[in-house]
Amino acid sequence: MLTSTLLTVNCSGSNNEDDNTPTNPQPSNPHLTPYFHPPVWIQGTWGVSNSTTAQKIYKFTTEDFVMLVTGTEQSMTGIINSTPKGASTSEISSENEYKFSINYKATGTVQSFEFKKISATQIQWKDNVSNTWNTLIKF
Repeated sequence: MLTSTLLTVNCSGSNNEDDNTPTNPQPSNPHLTPYFHPPVWIQGTWGVSNSTTAQKIYKFTTEDFVMLVTGTEQSMTGIINSTPKGASTSEISSENEYKFSINYKATGTVQSFEFKKISATQIQWKDNVSNTWNTLIKF
């Protein structure tokens, strides 16, 4: 019955193949709310590298933003879900830009992140403290 229901739902929509209506992916864990929807071009692991050091800093998945701090992964979805009163997020994404803010409801603190696509292997991240742009490479 579930199969026939899915077929009915899938077949009952518009037959217009040019429909560009964005769809939000469902979380892999149905008990977690997907707060983040990074565009495909930014998904992966990003960081800095020079002749002696390579440091992974951020990882983007289909439904999360992960900070890599001293080898430890800090899922922002996990942080939001463990924060008293939770948080809300807002996102802006395009083919060359991904910006989002996290507003923690208990404290009113807002964290903002901004990224720009340079190429398939380079992005820029805006450091809000120094108001400078830093180049990151894809690992």
